[in-house]
Amino acid sequence: NIRPRAICLDVSVHRKRERGAMMRRAATTAAGVARRVSSPTMSAFVDAVPSNSASAWAQRWTRVAAQHGKARAWSATPSSGFAASAASRSSTTAASVSSPPSPETLRKIFVFNAVPFVAFGFIDNTVLIYAGDAIDNSVGVAFGLSSLAAAAMGQIFSDTSGVLFGGAIEAWFLKLGFTQPVLTVEQNMMRVTRVTSTWGKVIGVVTGCTLGLLNLLLIDPHAAEKAKEEKEFTAMFRAIMDEGHNVVDCAAASLWIVDYDKKEFWTRASSGNVMDDAIVRRPFGVGIVGHVATTGNVSNVTDCTNHSSFDRTVDRDGITGFTTTSALTGPVKDDAGRVVAVVQLVNKGQNRDKRASER
Repeated sequence: NIRPRAICLDVSVHRKRERGAMMRRAATTAAGVARRVSSPTMSAFVDAVPSNSASAWAQRWTRVAAQHGKARAWSATPSSGFAASAASRSSTTAASVSSPPSPETLRKIFVFNAVPFVAFGFIDNTVLIYAGDAIDNSVGVAFGLSSLAAAAMGQIFSDTSGVLFGGAIEAWFLKLGFTQPVLTVEQNMMRVTRVTSTWGKVIGVVTGCTLGLLNLLLIDPHAAEKAKEEKEFTAMFRAIMDEGHNVVDCAAASLWIVDYDKKEFWTRASSGNVMDDAIVRRPFGVGIVGHVATTGNVSNVTDCTNHSSFDRTVDRDGITGFTTTSALTGPVKDDAGRVVAVVQLVNKGQNRDKRASER
């Protein structure tokens, strides 16, 4: 029992001697260097040392560390000896916070975020316009969908293209030399950096979408509406003209719609004709129908073959399936007195003869 206790005492005494020798060497070294330190700045660091350091060599050590840019405040603690205080760590962290990005850096951040989004906005709006127009002219006309529904369906293709080509666009701009400025973690988290980046993206995508609207100049935005109107007219006027064809007792009856935008008139509901589902278009001023649409007056022609305004291509192209001899043509006007359609009844009495021959 005596021998182990003696060994423990020897170890404790040895450790105390080593600690004392280390402190003496540090104090001697610090004292030699401290004699060359006379700057008021260095004195300020010495004054920052807590009073509980309780050793002259700690103040000299602080002077030396401050000279080399490693100034730290020290305090003596019973458990860990000399350790950096929490106040010193917080002050050091505050001193190391990065300064805000310069105006030139913010400009580069803005351009880096804005330019790719110009391309994103342009492609997004371009795909939306062409896809929506195609859907409106096909599915929209067939099922009677609104233009808004067609645009919503076109947005599916637009968003899909953004996902598919987004990475390619970014890579392409990086090849052109657009690089993001190198920032510290603190600078990336600063409000001014995030606001600049966000505004760059917003202005870029707005500019791209505005440029994408130029595609509207290359398509007919009213084509789908006219196609839907034609379909509605076909169903409505076919029923009306079928009854008129039988009631008036004529070989054929047709309703011509006047299109002022295209400067033409067209018909599809031509009951009694061989090609009664065909769409026939004629420019303004052509034939008896064109004459009535222009003048707004009723025309009753008993001998079409000798009439100067008669359009012989209708019989020649095989649309009627017979020779037109007489035609009663009249305008259909709106409340403002403008001609919106023309009704034409052809070959009075031939329908009766046709029924008699069939019997």
